[in-house]
Amino acid sequence: MASASTQRFSSSSIYDVFLSFRGEDTRCHFTDHLYSALIGNGVHTFRDHEELERGDAIAPGLLKAIEQSRISIVVFSENYAQSRWCLDELVKIIECKTEREQIVLPVFYHVDPSHVRKQMGSYGEAFAYHEKDADLKKREKIQKWRTALTETSNLSGWHLRDHQSESVVIEEITKNIITRLNPKSLYVSENIVGMNIRMEKLRSLINIYLNKVRMVGICGIGGIGKTTIAKALYNQISNQFQGVSFLANVREKSEYDFGLLQEKNREISNVHEGMNVIKNELSLRRVLVVLDDVDNLRQLIHLVGKHDWFGQGSRILITTRDRHLLDAHGVDEPYHEIEELNSKEALQLFSLYAFKQNFPQEDYKDLSDRIVKYATGLPLALQVLGSHLCKKTPSEWESELRKLEREPAPEIQNVLKISYDGLDRTQREIFLDIACFFKGQDKDFVSRILDGCDFYAESGFRVLRDRCLITILHNTICMHDLIQKMGWEIVREQYPKEPGKWSRLWEPKDVFHVLTRNTGTEAIERIFLDMSTSEQMQFTTEAFKMMNKLRLLKVHQDAKYDSMVYSWMPVEPSKVLLSQVHFCRDFEFPSQELRCLHWDGYPLESLPSNFYAKNLVELNLWCSNIKQLWKTELHKNLKVINLSYSEHLNKIPNPSSVPNLEILTLEGCVNLESLPRSIYKLRRLKTLCCSGCVNLSSFPEIMGNMENLRELYLDDTAIVKLPSSIKHLKGLEYLTLVMCDDLITVPQSICNLTSLKLLNFSSCSKLEKLPEDLKSLKCLETLSLHAVNCQLPSLSSLCSLRKLYLGRSNLTQGVIQSNNLLNSLKVLDLSRSNVIDKGILIRICHLSSLEELNLKNCNLMDGEIPSEVCQLSSLEILDLSWNHFNSIPASISQLSKLKALGLSHCKMLQQIPELPSTLRLLDAHNSHCALSSPSSFLPSSFSKFQDFECSGSSQVYLCDSPYYFGEGVYIVIPGINGIPEWIMNQNMGNHVTIDLPQDWYADKDFLGFALCSAYVPLDNESEDDFEHGLEDKSEIQSENEPDHDEWAHKSEDESENGSTNKSDYKSEDAFEDEDLAPCSLHCKLTFLGDQLAFLDYLSLESRCECYENDGASSQVWVLYYPKVAIEEKYHSNKWRGLKALFYGFFDGVPVKVEKCGMQLIYAKNDEYNRLTLRKHNDSQENLGDQRSTVEDVNVNDQRSCDDAQNTTQKKHLPIMQYMNGNDPGMQDDEQNHMPTWLNLLLNIVEWICCRRH
Repeated sequence: MASASTQRFSSSSIYDVFLSFRGEDTRCHFTDHLYSALIGNGVHTFRDHEELERGDAIAPGLLKAIEQSRISIVVFSENYAQSRWCLDELVKIIECKTEREQIVLPVFYHVDPSHVRKQMGSYGEAFAYHEKDADLKKREKIQKWRTALTETSNLSGWHLRDHQSESVVIEEITKNIITRLNPKSLYVSENIVGMNIRMEKLRSLINIYLNKVRMVGICGIGGIGKTTIAKALYNQISNQFQGVSFLANVREKSEYDFGLLQEKNREISNVHEGMNVIKNELSLRRVLVVLDDVDNLRQLIHLVGKHDWFGQGSRILITTRDRHLLDAHGVDEPYHEIEELNSKEALQLFSLYAFKQNFPQEDYKDLSDRIVKYATGLPLALQVLGSHLCKKTPSEWESELRKLEREPAPEIQNVLKISYDGLDRTQREIFLDIACFFKGQDKDFVSRILDGCDFYAESGFRVLRDRCLITILHNTICMHDLIQKMGWEIVREQYPKEPGKWSRLWEPKDVFHVLTRNTGTEAIERIFLDMSTSEQMQFTTEAFKMMNKLRLLKVHQDAKYDSMVYSWMPVEPSKVLLSQVHFCRDFEFPSQELRCLHWDGYPLESLPSNFYAKNLVELNLWCSNIKQLWKTELHKNLKVINLSYSEHLNKIPNPSSVPNLEILTLEGCVNLESLPRSIYKLRRLKTLCCSGCVNLSSFPEIMGNMENLRELYLDDTAIVKLPSSIKHLKGLEYLTLVMCDDLITVPQSICNLTSLKLLNFSSCSKLEKLPEDLKSLKCLETLSLHAVNCQLPSLSSLCSLRKLYLGRSNLTQGVIQSNNLLNSLKVLDLSRSNVIDKGILIRICHLSSLEELNLKNCNLMDGEIPSEVCQLSSLEILDLSWNHFNSIPASISQLSKLKALGLSHCKMLQQIPELPSTLRLLDAHNSHCALSSPSSFLPSSFSKFQDFECSGSSQVYLCDSPYYFGEGVYIVIPGINGIPEWIMNQNMGNHVTIDLPQDWYADKDFLGFALCSAYVPLDNESEDDFEHGLEDKSEIQSENEPDHDEWAHKSEDESENGSTNKSDYKSEDAFEDEDLAPCSLHCKLTFLGDQLAFLDYLSLESRCECYENDGASSQVWVLYYPKVAIEEKYHSNKWRGLKALFYGFFDGVPVKVEKCGMQLIYAKNDEYNRLTLRKHNDSQENLGDQRSTVEDVNVNDQRSCDDAQNTTQKKHLPIMQYMNGNDPGMQDDEQNHMPTWLNLLLNIVEWICCRRH
């Protein structure tokens, strides 16, 4: 397989070799012999047969011959530089080397290479002659000759000295040429998927045009395709090197196997001799060396020791499962880590092996999806399983799938297990613990448990990460599904049918088997029991009797329990039904090795009498019946206690019994009235969470320095005041007292907390006063004071402040001053505040770093938004919803970074001026009431918009709601009049399909698609009504599930540790919005052809009282999906249509998609003219007359593709005439009857269409 550049060159090559030489010097001997040797070996060689130069200019035929050759051999002889023809040839050769990647090989025939390089000796004499009487033009030409000589003489070649055999040199040159023209290609399977993009990344790292030695590593788990991509690259670029070597299976071969020198057939007696030979032989040659499957640093040291072992331009490619080897050997960074195949690529690869085609057979589609999900993008697994299932029946596939869940395929298991076999004892223990229990868990949480077992967690994590067995993303431990299954199989393999002899139990049925049959042995060290899938169970002393090495016991409840303890899905504890667990009266824990006890809904009022907690590191008894843990026992290893939602808890342990405690979480312990006075003795405490302890009325005095405490959460407690001794919490970074309704005073000493980063007093309605000296909090980044009624002090001196929430607070004139000290502020919430009377709005106009501004429901009237607000050059989000102005400043177009604009419920709004081209979300729903005046209009001037550019992030949001996920520009509008008439392709129900014209992707006037859907509530409509047009109901369900899972599977440690979100505090309106039912609207785009291809998934999440009141009724959303968001791989005529599937949910209940539509959007061919649209309250009466104007553009028409292509130009004009109100058949009075919200929509769409101009 040739690279793109090599293919381009080869396609125009006629000759293999072009010979450049000085005829009178070498034609009759050396060059003639070399030519004969090349011809005799089948090398198509060009040489000039003319003896004499004919004129000053080089013959055009020679220039063409140079261009049509793959390799040029330049024979530098004594009189070479005397020939102007030879020098012109050389300039052309170097030009082809640069532009056409031609290979150039110099031969120094009885001349010193330095003389050629520096133009000395006979070459100097020749140039002295050339420069004699040279004019400016000739001097420029001479400089080109010098440059060409210097560059060519710096290349690797041959130096033929006196008394050296010409025949030997000619043989060596011939062999080299033959090797370059016909390198040994390595076998690479034809069934390669996803190679192009991965190859491009690797080629960019290799950078063969750089004349330096580069060592590049390829790493990844076994079976990911490291060897395949290395072979493919080797085949592409090997012909551009003087020597090539691919050493396969280095791990399996002896370190004495010196494949780099295999063509020499020489005896090598020891490693050091071999190292010297490699260095001496290759230091002057440009070589390509591939070492495949390296697993030991010595292999790299002995075979490719240092960069200077190889000639300039050499490339050393190393594949390995161990990233650390690349670091230790000094491989050039960054190294290339192979990624798993995505779901589309995986399905294609699997289909090639299972069905011998690119897609699955219809009867096997669901089964194929399950196999692809099981393989999780690992090419080896897809190939093995595809080959294994080929020609088998669906019932056999079902049987194999069930078997795979318990018994991984040996061909996959053995490859993956190689990385495990290289681990030491503790590293294996860590790996198996992660595979069985800790995948997806917080790294810090896992570290505590593993360190408590003396497993050296940090060191182990690094090794597992280097071996590509785990990854750590956002402090969460991740593991490939097949790697995890490999770990499971290792645990089970010795006793596959005797779980009582395994070291770890994690499957509910295995745990049930062991505990009910009392088959547990001392081999069991860790148990995880998921009660949501288990039968009712009785725990007995007998069942645990032999488990004297038990280190971890976790009893987990179901998702309802999770929804109670996770703050973003609140559920009353009384509504949570915990699985029934029964205990015998004398139940005891026999193990003294227990490090972690996690028991959701622990049913007893105390721990067993013999409970041995000396080695315990973490204790989690969420939602338990526990009243008190222990009295005086010393538990010096205990670091975490979590008793959240233990409603009967009335006392916590004496701090002196847990001197090394780091995290104490008591959230929702409603019966807890006080904390121990000696809590200050917890010197190592980092986090204390008492949120939701509604009867906790005081916080104890801090009698000493608790300098390690970083987080203190006292939300929703009955605390009346904070003690002045809080100043001793010198290291405190996060302090929250949200909704503390009884809090009256805050001590001045809080200003001594100079490490504080977040301070939150939101909704503390009785708070009488805040300290004046808050400016001393130099590290404060987030301050939330919304719904605080007391007078606010000046906040302008908080120079590190990034987020400030003052919604519905008692603003004073001095709270924000025009002194530029808040120059780090990025988020400002002033919603529901009197910003006008207090003069706040004009003072914020200097905040140049501000990115998010919330002015929602500030009672802003017409003209009260100062134009200076539009000078906030960094502003990305602006929410002006629920205000009373008629218009917004025309200068809003100057906000060059604005992404989201909220204008919902602005019922007096009459004008929307030119908007920034960066805008991606406009929410104007329920803002139509005052747009009924026939005399009002929407001025527009959209001629300055740039091309739409898809951003790296596909999410955009307003301050509180809505959130939009996907590419394109999104518009929310009232739906009184249904789908706009100009969207010609409409359909009743939830889906619409549009035909794509021939070569649609190449049409420069094609801008993208307009998508629109109208939603109505179900109310009392029947299920049949909901399913109207819903043949894709399964697609809707499958699309909705991932979002739910994403929330449901968040790291448990977030709740275990009691750490609330430390930075993303919402505004006051967000707290209120959380009580509103959520509304979500979705769209799935799919290309249609001989097969289906998923394009994108678009989603809007929103909460608003109008959804609550109207049940999400009459909502219309419009989306512009730009052409630039469509990946290039879809730019093909094989995609003949596009399908849009719409659906939505209100408070978890599906809403009905009444109607939807889709339209291709084209740019105008003429210069953009100013759009002026007039409004009237007549909703649709006259639109019917306009429909005929544009009927000929209906892309859903049943005309042929050829006809569609021929009428492309006809399509553009009517649409634009209609949108500009320029239809000759439309009278002025008809224009005035166009519904006003439609005017707004057309205005925006026209703006979108003209962005590229």
